[in-house]
Amino acid sequence: MAFTNVGPLVYLAPGETAFWNFSYGDDHGPQLAEADVKTPNLGAVHQADHQRKRKDNNEVVTYFVDIHNLGAGGCFHNLQGGGMS
Repeated sequence: MAFTNVGPLVYLAPGETAFWNFSYGDDHGPQLAEADVKTPNLGAVHQADHQRKRKDNNEVVTYFVDIHNLGAGGCFHNLQGGGMS
């Protein structure tokens, strides 16, 4: 299941990192998340890495991703992604 435009808008200046997590009440399998980059973009290049997953004893699954701005300028983003098929 794909998702887009999820979560609050976050501004990343050059060199900054945003740390994201999102949860489900059950296991949705592998989920890939990346930046849903918004315009105007003043030269930002967002990189998603450190994709992680935690499953609690109550079956709640939380996914984690770090978004880094490697570009020369900033812009806003939130998340997009989905499961692998």
